[in-house]
Amino acid sequence: MDLQERAAQNLELVREQKPLVHNITNFVVMNYTANALLAAGASPVMAHAPNEVQEMVSFAGALVLNIGTLTDDWVASMVSAGKKATEQETPIILDPVGSGATRLRTSAAKSIIH
Repeated sequence: MDLQERAAQNLELVREQKPLVHNITNFVVMNYTANALLAAGASPVMAHAPNEVQEMVSFAGALVLNIGTLTDDWVASMVSAGKKATEQETPIILDPVGSGATRLRTSAAKSIIH
């Protein structure tokens, strides 16, 4: 099966399953991410509050983390959500925007992946 066929099959699966995709992403791409997920047939939710991320990811089909705009609370939410997703083997996508450029971004990316 070639890449194009695999991509078509995966898109079909997303449209059939309509997974909830939990996003902790930056303000710049939040709307684009939601619209792309909707167009693919998924159900996006943007949830970054520390007191809800573990509950939200507990029933999500995937977790998307994007460090484009950071605060200490968002980093803590990403780490917390990532731990819960890992425990339940939920797929995680990390976009380490600008990692390596500053100490905050570099340490955030390292915290998220450990």
